[in-house]
Amino acid sequence: MLVLYDTTNYEDHPIGGELTSVRNFLRFLAEEEPGVARGALLVGVTKNPAVVGVESTVEIGGVAYRFLPVAYADTDLAHVQGSLRMRFAKGLLKHVSKIGLKKGDVNFIHTPEAFGPVKLLGRGKCVVMSHGSFLNMKDNLRFYKRSWLADAFQRYLVWVIKKADRLLVLDEGTKADYERLNDDVHVVLNSIDHREEIERDFDPKAVRLLFVGRLSAVKNIGPIIEAAEATPEVASLSIVGDGEERERLETLAGRKTSFKGSLGTEDVRRQMREADVLVMNSTHEGVPMTILEAMGMGMPVVSTDVGGIAAVAPFATVAEKTDGTAGSIERSVRVVANCYGERSSAAYAKSADFDFRSVNRKIYGYLGVCC
Repeated sequence: MLVLYDTTNYEDHPIGGELTSVRNFLRFLAEEEPGVARGALLVGVTKNPAVVGVESTVEIGGVAYRFLPVAYADTDLAHVQGSLRMRFAKGLLKHVSKIGLKKGDVNFIHTPEAFGPVKLLGRGKCVVMSHGSFLNMKDNLRFYKRSWLADAFQRYLVWVIKKADRLLVLDEGTKADYERLNDDVHVVLNSIDHREEIERDFDPKAVRLLFVGRLSAVKNIGPIIEAAEATPEVASLSIVGDGEERERLETLAGRKTSFKGSLGTEDVRRQMREADVLVMNSTHEGVPMTILEAMGMGMPVVSTDVGGIAAVAPFATVAEKTDGTAGSIERSVRVVANCYGERSSAAYAKSADFDFRSVNRKIYGYLGVCC
């Protein structure tokens, strides 16, 4: 049996930052390994506290996957009351016996707090997908950041790296860091299942910017707003997402900036069709799905050089690098605007590397699932 663990409900936004990547894997599985898909179990969260611990099904790619929610997740991301990681870990400890793990099972772990309860049971292989580096992760926690719990969580993450049967990472830098602790580490890619070459009526004197992501401190969105409001060539900035920083960010916004809230997949695509350039300004990332999705719709990118971004969106070809300041973002937007057609074509061409079938075929091979 394949068991997949993530802090998502596997159905819709806004729960689960890596939801698109996970759903693409499950769609691949449904199409190419339907027998494995029908026997798999998804362990995640629910927006309905009454059904925690109750197995049901979710349909993905034409397969009714078994689904066991072990925790309740807030839906108002601007006013989250506590750590979802902590709730998920406690819920998994409480309900792990319902999974029915056996020695030959494969645990595909997308959220590290699932590793402890599963590993301690000693049943099945544990393959950990690291969407961003676990090292120094304590510096980017939303809760317990200045508590002893942050240090304890960091030590736990090092233990996860050491004890995982196999680790899948998104960039060579993380691979090199992890290989000091574990000799079974492999680089894979995030994937997209939608590519659409759009002919935009681009106006270099009226550039439409877009940000998509959680409104959290690590995304460093303030300088994006400052740059958009100050740059004469920028006509608008649309901010898609929600989170604890929203109220503060709204105080920084002027007439050009609009907040769209959390949107589903089709509405995000509509925003991408109506914008020209994606701007990301994170201080810590793995490989943001948003960048791959934007490239798949022919959008050039302005971004900081963190995580694996440079590997998937090469700077000076697809993307333009910023140092995180408003002035740097302003300069980068102008560079992209001056060669927009070339950057747009390059983005769309590069996005072919992230087709969900080829990417997830490789990931599936690393899992070593026995049919």
